[in-house]
Amino acid sequence: MPAALAALLVASLAATATASAAANPASPAASALSSRSEAAAIVRVERFWTPQRMAAARPLEYVSDRSGDRRLRLGPAEAAAGASASYAPVKTPHQPPFSVEGRIFVKQGGRPGYCSGTAINSPTRQLVLTAGHCITTGPREDGPRLDSEFLEFVPAYSANMAPFGAFVARRDTLRALPQWANHGNPDYDLGAFLTHRNSRGENLADAVGGGATIALDRTRHQTFSTFGYPGRKNRMEGCRSPYIGDDTTTNPFPGPPTMGVRCRWAPGASGGGWLIGDGSEINGITSYLLLHDKSRTYSPYFTQETVGKLVRGY
Repeated sequence: MPAALAALLVASLAATATASAAANPASPAASALSSRSEAAAIVRVERFWTPQRMAAARPLEYVSDRSGDRRLRLGPAEAAAGASASYAPVKTPHQPPFSVEGRIFVKQGGRPGYCSGTAINSPTRQLVLTAGHCITTGPREDGPRLDSEFLEFVPAYSANMAPFGAFVARRDTLRALPQWANHGNPDYDLGAFLTHRNSRGENLADAVGGGATIALDRTRHQTFSTFGYPGRKNRMEGCRSPYIGDDTTTNPFPGPPTMGVRCRWAPGASGGGWLIGDGSEINGITSYLLLHDKSRTYSPYFTQETVGKLVRGY
């Protein structure tokens, strides 16, 4: 973040603190201190994501083999080969319904990485929905789980441009379902967080045109418009497909089995939204692919018990 912009943000937040203290004279010092701490946290994340770190970030990828063994890894430095890719560039990412989609920059295990995510139409106007593995690795064979840090959501990110600005995650709001975080259950590979306002003082959903509405407990037989930022591509990509069945290797897990589309997403598209109807509703997110299947990608099924619990209160 340029120094001038950082100073403007700090000043803006300080002004907010002053207004808050006037409305609540019992604790003006606490309000001002909280606001200064919040401003410092935002500046720290923005300064971390220099153009060089953004360029060096590696896509996060969650994969499964024939036996159903799953693992989270940093994706390859280059995009998937054209023969296996099934997506195409979105020409107007800044226009609805595409504008709700964006890239999430994260620091996980000390390394810069990225995922995809969706701005949600929620009461707070600050909610981002993504994959659980973009929030935390879940259980790992070689050590304790790794939680993501320095999250920043850039809606409609395209060719290093941010038409709506950047939205830093509020650290105390990062959520992943316990079935994912503690047990690595792919049926619950869902994550969410709230964001601070952008440098113009806008809440996320308002900035992008309203946000997508979460659709729960719908029939699986939908046609999905899926989006994300695969591989080393720095532009939004899209792929449209009907539901083509469930991943039966997830049947032994507690919870509803994951569902598939005929879109072979490369690493980095994790967490990208699956929109239905006119694009105003989200009914899935890119979670993982099968190493032996060059045509499908899978999502958790959206229910009150999965996404409903995750975003309650947000």
